Amino acid sequence: MTAPSRLDIRLLEAVLQILQKRQGVHRRITRKELCSELRWRLSARISDRAMRAAIENARFTPEGALICSTTRKGGGYYMARNTVELETYLRQDESRCREMWQRCRRQRAAAGLALADESISQMELM
Repeated sequence: MTAPSRLDIRLLEAVLQILQKRQGVHRRITRKELCSELRWRLSARISDRAMRAAIENARFTPEGALICSTTRKGGGYYMARNTVELETYLRQDESRCREMWQRCRRQRAAAGLALADESISQMELM
């Protein structure tokens, strides 16, 4: 694993700064708007993929643990205002994971394929 570049670090910091001002789902910022603001702030070509990677990495920091996203009403990213809002977001994500897992399991069974990894079967316990 390589160390993050200076731009990666600046990108993560900029994501956090922007989203700190977007607390609550009603203040969300779309992907397109966020990417545009990051390009302006950093005076750099930032791809959508790089931005999404920075958001994902930021979620695992104390400052970014409240980052949420939605697909409703145009979608976007925001910071949860409180633990209730974060729990709601996380429950939705966990539900999507279970639904995807069940679909993959049924599709593998229909195709006559074994599970890719037996340890994955632990997801059924969720």
